[in-house]
Amino acid sequence: MTDPTTAPDARRPVTDGSRPADVTAELQRLGGLALLLCGNVADAEDAAAEAVARVLGGKGLDGIDQVGPYLRRTLVNLVARRARRRGYERRTLVRTRPVDSRRLLEDEVSDRSDLRRALDSLPIGQRAVVVLRYFDDLSEREIAEVLRVPVGTVKSRNARALDAMRRSLTRGDENA
Repeated sequence: MTDPTTAPDARRPVTDGSRPADVTAELQRLGGLALLLCGNVADAEDAAAEAVARVLGGKGLDGIDQVGPYLRRTLVNLVARRARRRGYERRTLVRTRPVDSRRLLEDEVSDRSDLRRALDSLPIGQRAVVVLRYFDDLSEREIAEVLRVPVGTVKSRNARALDAMRRSLTRGDENA
């Protein structure tokens, strides 16, 4: 057990260069990204905690030059995996559920805010690009590095995502 009087302060820069200078800010940033990717606090906390545990539990920080992009990539992978699993579960439930309960599910979705609904409707690849670009303020090149895709893919996913969100939001205004 570490003596708390000798433990390094998370807000102080670490001089060995193997960890980010502001661990607290990096974790808060990861939590914000998780919330935007997941859509609710409980799932976001679980995903962010799992991402941190995987990064620090596996290799620790040895061999990782920049922890931030590594954590973000791990988070995006976890959220994508969970989204696929939930999609499989949802399709199975819809096939086996009575018609009345399907209507309740539609009512729950319609109660969300328009922007959140538009963001949630995007495929995880497009959603990740939008969140990393407009929430985390990463450049297209940085997003490409985090997602391990070409810059052109980032550009096209961003354009398609914004177009889909625009259509979704415009359609919502016409129905009001």
